[in-house]
Amino acid sequence: MEEKEYQELIGPYRECLGNVENRLKILAEDYRERYGEEPIHHMQSRIKTRESIEGKLLKKGWGQTAEDARYYLRDIAGVRVICYDLEGIRKLARALKRQGDLELVKEKDYIAHPKPNGYKSYHLVAGVPIYRVDGMEYYPVEIQFRTMAMDLWASLEHRSCYKRREEDKQAWSARFLQYSLMLEQMEQAVADYENGDPQNEPLPPG
Repeated sequence: MEEKEYQELIGPYRECLGNVENRLKILAEDYRERYGEEPIHHMQSRIKTRESIEGKLLKKGWGQTAEDARYYLRDIAGVRVICYDLEGIRKLARALKRQGDLELVKEKDYIAHPKPNGYKSYHLVAGVPIYRVDGMEYYPVEIQFRTMAMDLWASLEHRSCYKRREEDKQAWSARFLQYSLMLEQMEQAVADYENGDPQNEPLPPG
């Protein structure tokens, strides 16, 4: 794929990515006004590089053209939404799915059903409309919702397991499954305390 083809390919995806970010910012503002809390800690967005697109197409045994990328790939554009708690994720994801001009392409709830290694996240692929003089076309944007603890776990797991030898990865993955459960317990304890559960008073200073 030539650089010119790549730039022409990602133009609409870049536009759709900005569209989704604006939708999320508007929803976050409404959330603050309704509930008096900030739902989103931060957002990270990215467009796949040409090398990453070509690498994924090659790995899957597909063609290497811009047309192949447009047809096969659903994650050329992506945004990661890091929320303070699960309630924020639930409300924002539900509100986003209710927006009538978005097309739900794919949905994976790894929070309710974590991966075997402990990975948790809520994934949506939304078809975002691009309007032109001659009509409208949908482009997919991958949206990942995580709490801060889930994002911490994912970052540490990727960094640590990436460096491991293949024979060490299974044992290391088992360890990170335990870390995932520990972080889940911590998040639940914080949520219970914020909701007034007397069993979860803060620890005394050391």
